[in-house]
Amino acid sequence: MIATTSTTNSTARNGVPPIPVPELDSTNFGPGRALGTVVVAGSDRTEAPFRPEVEVPAPLPTVPVLAGSGRPSAATGRLVAVLAGVLLISWFIGRVTGAQGRSLLHNKMLPWILGRGLGVAAYVALTAMVVLGLWLRHPWRARFRRPAPASILWAHVALAACTTTLVAGHLCALALDKYAGVGWTGAFVPWGAHAKTTGVALGTIAFYGLILVIGTAALAGSIGRSSWFPIHSVSVLVFCVTLAHGIMSGSDGGTLRWIYVASGLFVVVLQFTRWLVGTLTRGTEILVE
Repeated sequence: MIATTSTTNSTARNGVPPIPVPELDSTNFGPGRALGTVVVAGSDRTEAPFRPEVEVPAPLPTVPVLAGSGRPSAATGRLVAVLAGVLLISWFIGRVTGAQGRSLLHNKMLPWILGRGLGVAAYVALTAMVVLGLWLRHPWRARFRRPAPASILWAHVALAACTTTLVAGHLCALALDKYAGVGWTGAFVPWGAHAKTTGVALGTIAFYGLILVIGTAALAGSIGRSSWFPIHSVSVLVFCVTLAHGIMSGSDGGTLRWIYVASGLFVVVLQFTRWLVGTLTRGTEILVE
């Protein structure tokens, strides 16, 4: 224990009265206590305790605990319900299609059916890809704020990848079909098929044109616009060749006649209006200048 004393000048020096000297109450010393209470000698007044400034360390980081973490939240419950519904629907569709497709798996026409189905799907994807590409640079698009150009571009690129994949499956299915008369030679060499030679050849030419258009577009960041854009502009011609291929070589051309006519007219009208409006706009700018 530290003892403290109180010292008071009993005599005045040079006529100055004595100054009371504060003393510290030793009872307040100890671990966890202030240094002491200031007591003014000769009076009953006691000052507030003297507390030194001590640097308090920063609290350690704590891991937040979610309220009610012991029970699944409502969002988790909805997610589980959606997943269960998807699994149930998938199981039901698998049972139905599996029961109907048992005889199809052993059918000698399976490669032809797959080839035609993939071919129609590729034509639909190609049509959507060309339409989005034309609309992306159409003068009328400025009148509409939605969808945004970035969204149209991403959809255009995704459809290009889908079209390429579907066309590859279409070619492989028909090349593996022993009764289609196409074979690997007819699938990749124009006029190499034994059946419907010209129609199949148009499809082969359209396939190479599609690879050229998509390949040059993929190199747009590496080569200049003057190199890839003129090649990319022939995509409408590739669509027209593909349309002729579907009409001439497909066995279901009569069933899909109206689909071919509607899609072909839509693409032609879109391309024509794009060229016409663009030409008129450039002519007006020249006259104004």
